[in-house]
Amino acid sequence: MTFTLPVLIAPILEEIRFRGFLTNNKVLQSLFLLLTPLGLIITGWNTLVFFLMVMLYCLFFIYKRYGQDWILDLLLIVSSLYFSIHHLPSQANLTRYWLPFLAISFSLGLILSWIIINKSIWWAMLFHGAWNLLGGIIFLLGLQFVSEELHIVDGDGYKIEWKRVPFLKSNEGSFSPEGNELQITNMNIQDILGIVNPSLLDSFAISEPFMKYEIKLESEGGYDVLKANLIEALESDSLLLRK
Repeated sequence: MTFTLPVLIAPILEEIRFRGFLTNNKVLQSLFLLLTPLGLIITGWNTLVFFLMVMLYCLFFIYKRYGQDWILDLLLIVSSLYFSIHHLPSQANLTRYWLPFLAISFSLGLILSWIIINKSIWWAMLFHGAWNLLGGIIFLLGLQFVSEELHIVDGDGYKIEWKRVPFLKSNEGSFSPEGNELQITNMNIQDILGIVNPSLLDSFAISEPFMKYEIKLESEGGYDVLKANLIEALESDSLLLRK
């Protein structure tokens, strides 16, 4: 997920889908027209994305008809905005907290457009893959070199202690409830929710995807209460974010 798809596959598909109109290759232009609506069908309906897609198509055909530079400028702006909105996580919304993310991906879209215009789409694919590779390396380093500070939360009828675990420390994880105590070792939140209640994966966003934790929870009232307190504790410390 971190390397194969973003580094080898996504750069090819995304350059054709979002910027294939910049080439003189008829096949790539046809694929651009095909992949854009196909991507919307696969990823699910989004009114804003649909609106940007329609704008992109209209500007593309207008530019092919009139060939004015200012139309091309608008086309590049809409394409880069479409590219940045497409890369927003599913739990995100258009608030000021996501503006830095949008600004980076929008700027990347403009840079890739410049590369295609001045070099070729193949150079853009190579740059795109290198960018994603760098991001993947930074992501994995962030999972490996973590603060192992112990966090303690006292809630209503429970106490939880948790700390982060380096990603490559071990491949062995455990989920061990015993009486009024739950011990979790070397597991990420996705897997924990999969054990506690898989349906919660649709209700919460995970603040640190793929991060591994050691968690100790003490609670009263049996296993069902223990699980409920675990979710409450993770949410209170912002490891889980309600959608």
